[in-house]
Parts: sequence; C-alpha cells; structure tokens
Amino acid sequence: MKQESMPYWKKAVYQSRLWKNEVRPAVIRRDKAICYFCGKLIKGRLDVHHLIELTEKNYQDPHIAFGLDNLVCAHKKCHDIHHHRFSAVLEKETIVDDELNIDYERRM
Repeated sequence: MKQESMPYWKKAVYQSRLWKNEVRPAVIRRDKAICYFCGKLIKGRLDVHHLIELTEKNYQDPHIAFGLDNLVCAHKKCHDIHHHRFSAVLEKETIVDDELNIDYERRM
C-alpha cells in the first residue's frame, strides 16, 4: 500500500524542532503518558492529539499548533478511532475531562 506524503503544513509543525524537542515532550510529561480518550497508561506508540484539529488554515496559529492547552496524549489506536481512521471500530468515550482528571469509576 502506498503511503501518502505529509502535507507541507503538517511538516511545518511535526518536523519542527519546537515540536520535537519542547512541545511534544512537555505534553507527555504533563499527561504522564495517560491516554486522553481511554484514561489508561500508554505503553506502546504514543500520539499527541490536537483538541482543536490542526488544519492548513490554522497550522500557523501557535496556540493551536503548539499550545499545551490544545494538546493531549493518546494511544495510537484511540487517536485513530477518534479520527475515524478505522470505519469498523466504534469511537470510544473518554473518561478524562478537559482538566485531565480521570473518572476512575468508569475506567475499564
């Protein structure tokens, strides 16, 4: 299967030194590698998700692209489900509120 190349506007964010060396590591430290969507510890591939989706129109807005208030940790699978990358899988409901508090009673 041929993999599509990343658009220029995504490269501008995800391949930047700011993203790689400061922003992404800061989100992981802050969230303690807990998935925003399912509330479980991420042991495998960890994605950093934009709450306000990164687009070609807003990628130059530093609050959206690099703002810690707009970024959370996610399992690769939970992130894919959220973005409907797998049509056969139902979207999971998050047990983490906007302040990153986990509802442990709803945790599986």
